[in-house]
Amino acid sequence: MKKSFIFLISALFLVFLLGRISNNSPWPGDSASGSILFSSYSSPIKSLDAATSYYVHESAILDNIVEAPLDYDYFARPYRLVPRLLQILPEPQYYDSAGQLLGADPEPNAVARVEYLLKLRPGLRYQQHPCFAKDATGQPYYAEAQRMPKNVASLLDFPRQDSRELHAEDFRLALIRLCDPRLASPVYSNLSSFIAGMRECSAAMQQKLAENNEAMLDYRDLDFAGIEVLSQQEFKLCLSRKYPQALYWLAMHFFAPLPWEALQFYALPHVEKAGFSGQNWPVGTGPYKMSRMQPNLQVVLVRNENFNGGAIALPDEAESMIERIVFQYERESIPGWIKFNQGYYDHSGLPSDFLQTATDFSNSGELRLTKEMQDKGLSMHSSITPTIFYFGFNMLDETVGGLQESARLLRLAISIVLDYREFIDIFLNGQGQPAQCVIPPSISGSCRDNPFVSPWDEKSGASRRRSLAEAKELMRQAGYENGLDREGRVLKLYLDHANAGSSNFKAQFQWLKNKFASLGIQLEERPSDLNRWRDKLQTGNWQLIFNKGWLADYPDPENFLFLFYSKNGTVQSQGRGANYVNYASPEFDRLFEELECMVDSPERQRLIAEACLLLQKDAPCCWGFHPAKVLLTHGWLKNYQPHDMSYGTLRHLRLDSAERQKLQSRWNKPRLKPVYAAIMLIAALGVCIEAGRKFLQRTDAQTRLPG
Repeated sequence: MKKSFIFLISALFLVFLLGRISNNSPWPGDSASGSILFSSYSSPIKSLDAATSYYVHESAILDNIVEAPLDYDYFARPYRLVPRLLQILPEPQYYDSAGQLLGADPEPNAVARVEYLLKLRPGLRYQQHPCFAKDATGQPYYAEAQRMPKNVASLLDFPRQDSRELHAEDFRLALIRLCDPRLASPVYSNLSSFIAGMRECSAAMQQKLAENNEAMLDYRDLDFAGIEVLSQQEFKLCLSRKYPQALYWLAMHFFAPLPWEALQFYALPHVEKAGFSGQNWPVGTGPYKMSRMQPNLQVVLVRNENFNGGAIALPDEAESMIERIVFQYERESIPGWIKFNQGYYDHSGLPSDFLQTATDFSNSGELRLTKEMQDKGLSMHSSITPTIFYFGFNMLDETVGGLQESARLLRLAISIVLDYREFIDIFLNGQGQPAQCVIPPSISGSCRDNPFVSPWDEKSGASRRRSLAEAKELMRQAGYENGLDREGRVLKLYLDHANAGSSNFKAQFQWLKNKFASLGIQLEERPSDLNRWRDKLQTGNWQLIFNKGWLADYPDPENFLFLFYSKNGTVQSQGRGANYVNYASPEFDRLFEELECMVDSPERQRLIAEACLLLQKDAPCCWGFHPAKVLLTHGWLKNYQPHDMSYGTLRHLRLDSAERQKLQSRWNKPRLKPVYAAIMLIAALGVCIEAGRKFLQRTDAQTRLPG
């Protein structure tokens, strides 16, 4: 029976071992009990450089490492600016051409210069970083290649780290860097039309690069009138004309300070060779710093020990900031949603495929979580975002572009048949709102209807899209009756995109194709890779684009109307402007230039309405939709407040890790009973077989005849 006993003990040990090691958690060890926030992102990270980064998922990381001078009150709605790196909100001082101080709200034409005095809070320091390390002579320690540590995967692994105080000169350096034409900063076009000396600084850079082809410019030696440094703690932002919205700029990461030491460090050949760059390892004063950077796998932030965030108004001041933030790359939404339901992500969006299973409607028609989801302690946060996705016509194209009447009527006819209420219902599970013009509902100046495409119907109290017959009549007036030009040829149009291989896009393209076919237009696609598609946008070598988006940088209608200002034309500005459709209207420019310099008032709202009506008439876009955002959080994530203007909000969050660990264990109990039963059955069979074998051996020995 010795073998049977060993077999049984082995089976029992295997049962015990399975019970100990079975765990489906994607995180190592006892992560659930630690001060770690688990989040995810689904789009590739292109840049975490504050001068060029312009995507939401990148800002969700970057804006918690670097800080801008101002921020938004985390809890206040409507959104309200508050100081972050500054002591107080700066007030504009207006001067005329003779240098005389003007009143608080002078006429724009009287203003020749605007000054904002910015005073830094004391005690602000950068994170610990190897770029600040010095040798005995005061020179950068890692300038010598032999001091570079071998096989390091993180900047935290560098043995020499140091810090320094934040200086006013760091803001000047950051703003000058936006002028570098090699970076093609997406905000340069808009900023340079207001900030003094910005265009001159960019021209000087271009000249230097043409003469010397320098890989690294010393920005400190360039003349720049836009920032006047008064001391280490004070500086002035100087504008060439009146612009009340300038304060909103100061809450964007483009205005985050940049230490010269960081630029020097990342320019070192041996540092670059090791895979470190300012594009992936930003240096800042914010609450967190980079610990791990694998953009196609995982990004990890750890708490910045030098962070001086000032007073943070939270319900429970006794709890501390979260120590570590893990951003996991989830290419597909379904695996991320499953992990969230298991408790392995602390917050999540709600994929449209699961909307009907996770939500229902209250008696008043409001979207809410199902009882099952509520019983798990989940909270839902939903809103129409300050975002627009539009279908764009290239206004430089000879067929669909220009302001001539035939092209305008063609664009309006297409806009009528592209029924975005239907698109939202089919592809977004009803989560969104059709756009009537470019300004979202949460921003002042938004339109309730579009008289050329979907006029207001008093009887129903809603806008009503014009009929297919009306669209066909516009086609006839445009010279394309039944989709044929005057020579009897079928009108063929081309959609340029970078979505080849996407099953979701294939379905959407078929929807578009059917809509165009209803007018007799043949729609063809011209797919390309992402880099080629971006080149097409910058050079104007495209005809139609689909679902081009814009998310508000700040809560003002000017931030959407500037998308159609001619000087921001992407082609005209050599890729620096966000007027991707290259719309150019002298009348719109006149209205925009007048309203952009005004404080909010009834007169400004009148000009905004005129500008929107002109855009609706000229139809450089089919206005598309404003998406709804549905976010879910687990009960153990505290102080979560959705914010569409600020992304540096991780410092406000708190975790009840004990509650998370308890619920994770409850929701993910291993189902091992069938496994245990199978093992015990096999063990029992093994014992029986072994016993039977012994019995047969004894029986055989007893019945065998003596030899």
